[in-house]
Amino acid sequence: MNIILIVSDTVRFDYCGFSGNTWIKTRNLDRLAEKSAVMTKFYSASFPTGPMRKDLLSGRFTFPYTAWQGDRSHGEVLMAEALAEAGYDTAFIGDTNNSPQFRLGFDYEEIIPVTSKFFEEISESQVRLHSELRQCRMPEEGLRKRIRNAMGWDGDEDQRAARTMRQAAKWLANRRSRYNILPGTGKQKPFFLYVDTFDPHEPWDMPQYYTDLYNPGYRGNELKDPAYEPANYATKAEIEHMRCLYAAKLTMVDRWVGHLLDAVELSGLADDTTIIFTSDHGFYLGEHNLIGKVLLDRQDVICGRWPLYDCIGHPPLLVSLPGETNGRRHSELCQPPDVMPTILDVLDVPLPPTVQGKSLLPMIRSGEPVRDCAVTSPTYVQDREVCSPTCFRTEERLYVYGGDEWESELYNTILDPAEEQNIVDSNQEEAHSLHKKYIEFLEEIGCPDSSLELRRAFPARKRDNLPHRKII
Repeated sequence: MNIILIVSDTVRFDYCGFSGNTWIKTRNLDRLAEKSAVMTKFYSASFPTGPMRKDLLSGRFTFPYTAWQGDRSHGEVLMAEALAEAGYDTAFIGDTNNSPQFRLGFDYEEIIPVTSKFFEEISESQVRLHSELRQCRMPEEGLRKRIRNAMGWDGDEDQRAARTMRQAAKWLANRRSRYNILPGTGKQKPFFLYVDTFDPHEPWDMPQYYTDLYNPGYRGNELKDPAYEPANYATKAEIEHMRCLYAAKLTMVDRWVGHLLDAVELSGLADDTTIIFTSDHGFYLGEHNLIGKVLLDRQDVICGRWPLYDCIGHPPLLVSLPGETNGRRHSELCQPPDVMPTILDVLDVPLPPTVQGKSLLPMIRSGEPVRDCAVTSPTYVQDREVCSPTCFRTEERLYVYGGDEWESELYNTILDPAEEQNIVDSNQEEAHSLHKKYIEFLEEIGCPDSSLELRRAFPARKRDNLPHRKII
């Protein structure tokens, strides 16, 4: 059995067609979902981009002990290392170079360039902002460079997702001439191919014909690279168009994921290749009066974190096992550290002792739950300066440990799936019980004592004397 793992950055579960969303066009992902186990309660663990990939590649909850740029420090055995040891060809092809210190053990690695084809031919004088500068994420110099790069795309075929998926398809097509046949069998070695694209992460700079699928004729400000702040700076029409921009780029990504899925079929690999599609997190598109992922100042520096509600902490996870999965939806909790042990279980490769995640095969095959809670959080390494909010989920509740930046919250996710009615004041005993389970979970995964002690108090109280800038 071969494995293809596809990671597409910043994909919201509720913006995929297979989630039941009828206005989003993701026909290729929907096609994959029809052959997959669809995890409807897959929640981010370590947040955001780089930390999630550490979880994915190590099978561990890394947020308690490592920073974004932190090296391996707990003897982590990484996924590619375990598979290479078991005799698999391993390859990484991606346009994002996040957490390379945890992306070790690959026989082949290709980082896709992200500069557009005609970037050098566009002058600074040709660049026009799509919205007011106040509404944009980064300083003007960086923003103008990103717009200039977008102007240089040669259609969507030149964009990151397209380049990455085409190269992955090319790698599949060329394997027979590039890799040895197993002695005495006439068969190729099995492979693990990890494909990672930064799209549909903003800037939402896809060709106009994708946007016109959702909001043709719009003439107002376009929040293509919006400021990460409370949403008050945008009008209702601007927010609605922003959602269309995000949907448009997701549709573009879907097209090119389809290109890779077609290559699997054309290469004759469909019957002996497990395909997994997932993402790291979502994006606030005005929900909870927020836009972005964290609070950024005008220099694009993090100066605050927000709770990771469903719309940002709930990415998709599809697991397509040939002959076993057929679109069944699974509502049991699972998280990114569970992906590595699932892959190793599929391939019957021994699980390294450092892995904390749990294989999802029992869930896929018999509906057996693998965990009773899910925790989503930014890193804890800055706790002594400021404790960030953490989300603790059970099947029916979301408890928000507010830390120093937020008040404690509690939501009934069955009656209130949008997580808008905070019931913590009238349910203090239940919230306290969930806080205790949250601390027990941190103890179970080896959270450092310093962070544990800072987080034991209930309820958390927001501090007024927070430092302006913090490191995520």
